[in-house]
Amino acid sequence: MMNAVLEEFDGQSWFRLPVSGLDVRFFLRGSMLGEGHGKAKTSRAVLSPLLGQEPSCLIAPKQVHGTTVLENIPENAPPVYEAEADGILFDARDAADLRVEASLRFADCAPVVVAPSPEWAARNGTPWVLMMHSGYKGTVQNIVDAGLEKARACYGESAIDGAWAWIGPCIGGANYPRDVEEWTLKGLESFRGENVKKAGKVFFDIAGELRLQLIDAGIAEESVFLSDINTCERADICYSYRNGEMTERMFLWAGVRS
Repeated sequence: MMNAVLEEFDGQSWFRLPVSGLDVRFFLRGSMLGEGHGKAKTSRAVLSPLLGQEPSCLIAPKQVHGTTVLENIPENAPPVYEAEADGILFDARDAADLRVEASLRFADCAPVVVAPSPEWAARNGTPWVLMMHSGYKGTVQNIVDAGLEKARACYGESAIDGAWAWIGPCIGGANYPRDVEEWTLKGLESFRGENVKKAGKVFFDIAGELRLQLIDAGIAEESVFLSDINTCERADICYSYRNGEMTERMFLWAGVRS
């Protein structure tokens, strides 16, 4: 798998992810997305010059820092049903006919994308992508494992053989200090030592821990790719909650290639 490709048009940049049979992109801070104000439907609308006609259904769950992963069925798209979830398992089986797309939003939490090998997608005829929103709490609870278990249940164990993963821009460990409290103690129990630093407060490397979780869940080490972009330090291309951006969000989107 080639790593994500950075593209740009008219002041709006994004990473294009090479998912077989699907169009998957992660939109960064830019001239278009800035008009979306962190709202899924509005963000999709302002990106229409790049993504085409708006879909009949946009799956955009209420993100609650948990481990629930939805499937791409119209019942999971608002306003029919405003689900609480932090992951979406999206495939091409019915999405094109039903005009369904999927999206998640980010400002310091990590976008995690998992997709099958091109060989598996060609052999089985079912392109799929697992999209996850994993901040500190999602990483402590291991949404990666929950998402990959759902993918195995839907497509079989072989779907993970040869799969690849991408961890996108998120807050770096040096910029994420926590006071000692209940959730910090949970993190000290679940994070590996190499991803924790104690210096008065406790600092957690979310991307580093996600990488190990993906490997533990069956993704080959050489098939896990990190963007190495720290959202807190790259205000030129990222939105960051820690930098005071309360509403603006980056936008992970998936649809069927036209």
